Amino acid sequence: MLKRSLAVSFQQAARAVALTLFPASFISLFAWATAGSQSGNTVDPLRGSVWIWLGAHLVPFHLAISSSRTAGALTILPIGALIFPIWAIRKSFPKVRAALPKIEGARFFFALTYTVIATVLAVLSRSGGITPLWYFVPLFTFPISYIATYDFQASETRYMRFAFHAILLFWGIAGVVMGISLLSHWNVLHDLGVVVAPGFIGGFLFLIIQALYIPNAAFAGLAYLTGVGFHLGAGTSIAATHFIVHGIPAIPLLAALPTGKHPVLSFGYALIALFAVVVLLPVLRENSLFKSRQFFALRTSLLTVLLLAIFSFISSGELLTSQMYPVGVIWWRLASYFASAFLGVLVLTTYLPALVKRARHNG
Repeated sequence: MLKRSLAVSFQQAARAVALTLFPASFISLFAWATAGSQSGNTVDPLRGSVWIWLGAHLVPFHLAISSSRTAGALTILPIGALIFPIWAIRKSFPKVRAALPKIEGARFFFALTYTVIATVLAVLSRSGGITPLWYFVPLFTFPISYIATYDFQASETRYMRFAFHAILLFWGIAGVVMGISLLSHWNVLHDLGVVVAPGFIGGFLFLIIQALYIPNAAFAGLAYLTGVGFHLGAGTSIAATHFIVHGIPAIPLLAALPTGKHPVLSFGYALIALFAVVVLLPVLRENSLFKSRQFFALRTSLLTVLLLAIFSFISSGELLTSQMYPVGVIWWRLASYFASAFLGVLVLTTYLPALVKRARHNG
């Protein structure tokens, strides 16, 4: 039984890998062929395809810049690229589920074999200048491949489904605000695009990368709107009440950055409290008894803050050099803000009413 489980899981995990790795290989080889090369060695574009595939799983990279041999890292990777491996996994997993009797076992074996394949690819694709951090591969690929097999339609997950949709709603609002900011800074956007000047093929690929990084930028925008703020390199801080930026890289998405302080947005802290109220509203409406309300409210609050911390962590990081670290949101800072808001809402809606009710009863 174990042998059959591993065989089916390996077959479908390899299929899921191929569904995204082969298109990445085509893109890498096409870019290499059109850019030209002094050698006919195709190892580099093949490595590049694996790097693209690993980057879609948010696996971090260690870099050694050739001009100065300065060590750097690429740990801020496009969240939008997750859609491709998740699609491939959900496309391949049903055959594993049909072949294995226990669904949790099917998920585990599938995620395990998927992670093993990814780790092997990371080890084989290492080079002198770019090295995927293979020991981090399981930390990213196993949760992604395991969670992607869920359908999340069970009734016991309804509160977290609602919380996740609330996150997406606020995240989307921040994305709309970021788009408006891009349009209002059109001249800056144009100038940054001219500086890059990647050519037709390079421009098309660069546009795709920019599109995949939109969720990262929108999450930084969410942190800005809520008053938490974000960073754009060492010694920088961007928030409504303070603005410290030494310069920006030639990345068109950064044209959406504010150009100074906006104290009028200092009310953003209230958005965090509003978010906490919205997330806990179904719990408060459906649970009148203290024990059930406390259990579901605490669980929903903790999992929501954990989810926000994860999104903060994967949407930010180091961008090529240590001078461009941190870029994005500081995960523990944002998590502490939202945790404080949830604590306040819990006290006002759960613990304080229970305390008043007990005092009246004793009186």
